[in-house]
Amino acid sequence: MGNTLPCGGNQGSRSSSPRNLLRDNISYPSIQEGEGGLDQAKLDSGDVINQMVWSSQVTELGSMRLPTGLPRLLIAGVGRGREDSQLVAIREAAKRISLPVTQVNTTEEANSAYRKNGHHLIILDTRTSHNYDPDSITKTIRQCTGGEYAIIVGIVRRNLLEKEELSVTPHLNAGMDRIVGESMSRAFWTNELLQLVRGPVNTAFRLRATQSLFSALDNCRDIVQITDCSHKVTWVNHTAEKILGYSRDEILGRDIRELQTTGTGDNIASMTDSQNPAERNCDPWFLNKLHDGKVWEGPINCKRKTGDYVPLASRVAPVSFSHNRSTDQIIYVKDPPPLLRDKIMSDSAALENFSRLNSFRKTSFDVTSIISEGRAANSANYLRRPSSHKQYSMSIEAPITKVINIILAAQENQPSYIAQALDKVVDILKTSGSPDLFSPELEYERKKHNRDAVTTDLLGALLANSGARGVSIAPRRPSSDKGITGLSSTPCPSLPTIEAAPTQIRQLLSECNTWTFNIIQLERLTEKRPLVWLGMTTLLRFEVTKTLKIEESTLQNWLTLIEANYHSANSYHNSSHAADVMQATAYFLEKENVKSSLDNVDEAICLIGAIIHDVDHPGRNSAYLCNSGSDLAILYNDTTVLENHHTALGFKLTQSDDRVNIFQNLDADTYKVFRQGLIDVVLATDMSKHFVHVNKFCSHFCKSQEEDRASDLSGDGIEAQTIMKRMLIKCADVSNPARPLDYCQEWAARIAEEYFAQTDDEKEKGLPVVMPQFDRATCSIPKSQIGFYDFFIHDMFEAWNSFADCPELSANIATNYQFWKQKLEEEENSGNVSGGSSVLAKVDSVDSRSDSDTLTLHDNQSVASEQEKEL
Repeated sequence: MGNTLPCGGNQGSRSSSPRNLLRDNISYPSIQEGEGGLDQAKLDSGDVINQMVWSSQVTELGSMRLPTGLPRLLIAGVGRGREDSQLVAIREAAKRISLPVTQVNTTEEANSAYRKNGHHLIILDTRTSHNYDPDSITKTIRQCTGGEYAIIVGIVRRNLLEKEELSVTPHLNAGMDRIVGESMSRAFWTNELLQLVRGPVNTAFRLRATQSLFSALDNCRDIVQITDCSHKVTWVNHTAEKILGYSRDEILGRDIRELQTTGTGDNIASMTDSQNPAERNCDPWFLNKLHDGKVWEGPINCKRKTGDYVPLASRVAPVSFSHNRSTDQIIYVKDPPPLLRDKIMSDSAALENFSRLNSFRKTSFDVTSIISEGRAANSANYLRRPSSHKQYSMSIEAPITKVINIILAAQENQPSYIAQALDKVVDILKTSGSPDLFSPELEYERKKHNRDAVTTDLLGALLANSGARGVSIAPRRPSSDKGITGLSSTPCPSLPTIEAAPTQIRQLLSECNTWTFNIIQLERLTEKRPLVWLGMTTLLRFEVTKTLKIEESTLQNWLTLIEANYHSANSYHNSSHAADVMQATAYFLEKENVKSSLDNVDEAICLIGAIIHDVDHPGRNSAYLCNSGSDLAILYNDTTVLENHHTALGFKLTQSDDRVNIFQNLDADTYKVFRQGLIDVVLATDMSKHFVHVNKFCSHFCKSQEEDRASDLSGDGIEAQTIMKRMLIKCADVSNPARPLDYCQEWAARIAEEYFAQTDDEKEKGLPVVMPQFDRATCSIPKSQIGFYDFFIHDMFEAWNSFADCPELSANIATNYQFWKQKLEEEENSGNVSGGSSVLAKVDSVDSRSDSDTLTLHDNQSVASEQEKEL
């Protein structure tokens, strides 16, 4: 077998016996004891003490020989800056045994000293003061690299230890290792320091060295897995993660017998779900060998995350830590598949074979392993050079992603001058302006993964550009009106001020900065006019009137006019959707990583862009407009029809009257910035460019944790901010799956109704049906939702939530995804597809709420009448 590890070796060998792993192979000199104790004359000799304490410069960890050094001692808070008796005793004791000492008095000094010197032993006074907190020092040390191996000792009043039981518990819980009573005796502290150095400090030094063993296992080419005596996995190496597809978090604690079967593998097909996986995969002869403490060799059929099994030549060795030779741990060493070990396969067919080792989504196996392993023999003279870039994966990979990942893989074992040149190539590719590089090969992905009809329809409708007439494609989520209606050139009657709003509206708007804000309730309370109310509240919170240098009345007039040009008859693309997107945008803008990167102009662009991003949406997608020969499709040459229309109309309405022109007071340069920014963010909502924007965001911001994200903005700040704003409004535009489950269901029902209405309209008019699977009588809503999550939501929000720090969104997405999977399972088990009937009932319920839940605005007409007349 390949590079198998010497697991289980000779049980009689001292170096391989686990019982000797933490034992020194050192004989210490003794000092004869007389009637009066140790010979004081000999103790006064520094050479004798040094020989007794530091008799050897090496220690052993199993068969590993480790050089030892003098432990460094840090004393913090003792004496509080005064030369008291206890501090003097500790320092004299440390000097007696030649321990280097650093003494500090404050929390800041202690933290700084540890970060600089990495002391092995720390002694803390447990009493706090205004500038000294021992618990804070302990926490900081434990969080530092290697801090888990530091030995921290706390000093308390001796009478506390003698009178109060469990008095040490709070300090131990804070992270300290030992608590001792205060003492002014040098002899006490000499003996205490000797015990600490010879005991826990020395043990911690050896344990620190075990990290090199783990690193060696992580870098070997064999699969290594370790379990306890109950077959629960306790550790796996990186090779196991890459080849089998399971991350450590996914496999630790699981019974390894659920993930493998011993023997010929013929019983895999006969396994039944009713059997316990641990029992059905258990080979009695295999277990008997381990029970007897013998090494077992043979094939093991290992389950990969993709669900298939692969036979691997394996060696399994039991390890015992006790005298009765009972098995405490079991070590599995498995040969990787020959394809990965023997040669480099650089052609496309080889890459296809390697990709089969991964699950479709979030693969943990990467091209780096393939190329770096194959070149190991040829690169012995080179140091492994990690790349400064991070690979990232998407559900559907764009060409640039594949190219960059291959370059980064090839870079691993190259000399520094070649690696640096490849770094420049990667940077050029990442900053390339060509959208084709960031766009996935959709037709190839469809054939490759053979998705169900509903998901295929959804993928084609959302990702394809408007295209030519007669082609059943569409760029982004559609809506439910019959066509483009006449524009409203005058706004609806103005609303009263927020202060004069009904109590229920004011109470609801006070929660508009939370992710659980109920836009559906605001829609009911305002009689389908939520955009003005929420818009005024949000834009004033961000001081947009100051940025634009306008009066509040102008802003309110503009919001009223924009909302009037949203179609309330649309079940989805109406002013409630615009208000919802604006609210999500505002929520993201207040996240620290986003807020620190954008200025007030950027914030205003994002908020205004969210407000106008779907204005005058006809409830039909761009493909429908192209197929029906609409004026808009002709005007925009069948290209990004709706998004171009939303942007152009937003500016046209704004400039139609000075009373609504929110840009009238901007100078020419600032207006140009606003116009370019608004056009960019609204066009970014075109779902046909989804992977372009997500891949660009990942290439700029999804870096390894040790890299400073600020560097992303330092190179080309404007470009990075533009990419960030596009990603922000994209996530806000499709944030429904990240909302609480009730809101998620409501919006899912609304968008499905618009799809159904478009299909009905296309059939009635004899037009090509863009999404034939979205028939209200037969369509599976859960299946369409699951497809949307798999292809668009998971990857995009994982990248965004990681950058913006929005864990609540990830939690909601996981909950909602499981809900739709459960619904699909119930649907399939019953053999019936609910189709559009339940969806229609869901949407109709929005308008059939009880009167007690609805607050009208009739009582406020008198307050609004003056504003109506003015406008």
